[in-house]
Amino acid sequence: MLHGNIIITKGSETEDEFILRGVFQISRNDFYFNPDANFNPANVFHGCFADVKLSCRLTVPHGEDFCYTINDYATTIENICALQKLAHKPEAEEYVSIIQEALGKPQIKLCHTLFEKKQESAEEEQNSSTEASSTGTAVENLGPEFSMETWPVAERCQLQLQELLPTHDICPLPAYEEDRSPIPPRQYESKLRGTLVEVHMSFCYHHIKKSKKHIFNAIPRQLIVLRPPAALPNSPFKRQRISAGNSKGKSPIRR
Repeated sequence: MLHGNIIITKGSETEDEFILRGVFQISRNDFYFNPDANFNPANVFHGCFADVKLSCRLTVPHGEDFCYTINDYATTIENICALQKLAHKPEAEEYVSIIQEALGKPQIKLCHTLFEKKQESAEEEQNSSTEASSTGTAVENLGPEFSMETWPVAERCQLQLQELLPTHDICPLPAYEEDRSPIPPRQYESKLRGTLVEVHMSFCYHHIKKSKKHIFNAIPRQLIVLRPPAALPNSPFKRQRISAGNSKGKSPIRR
């Protein structure tokens, strides 16, 4: 059995979710904010395509223009850990945090659900419409490049995508350029990987009683590009050919 909770604003008359905001760098490593999250149907551990989640890691910003966020990063990690401790976690049960280590440093994992099951009742449809408007990613308000029928998945996922058309809706990433224009799915990787972004995220907690798991998720509500990713430097070793000889101009040793 799965129980889900999301942090809401204290003292509010309505149950508005509490949004955490900050400036972060999207890590180039473990980047799965591409249109199909690198899903491979041949891999039995990937599960069902309908359950696929796009994900990335947030890390310390680079550069001096947002240096204040560098100093605040450690405090951000501490505050997120404190929020997680608010949920009861028996020592004998598994605990999945949104804070994950990479190269000995803490990073924040973001997860975005790509597909949503079509709503059947009028009440559910109204709830879905409200949720979509809060994220600003209602597909009908976007261009044809955001349509599920033309969603740019890899060839290996085309069959799985077609099978989901009658039963599911697509949920584009709430990712925006600095001028607030939505980023098309074909540009997710080129525009977001390694990018400095303003992140608006909600904090969700699930307790799976059957498997005794406590799972925390950071869900992106808005990703706003503040500075495009810097170009990666080319390695001189990639340009060097064996036929050109060694670094001193001598021919390679032959045995």
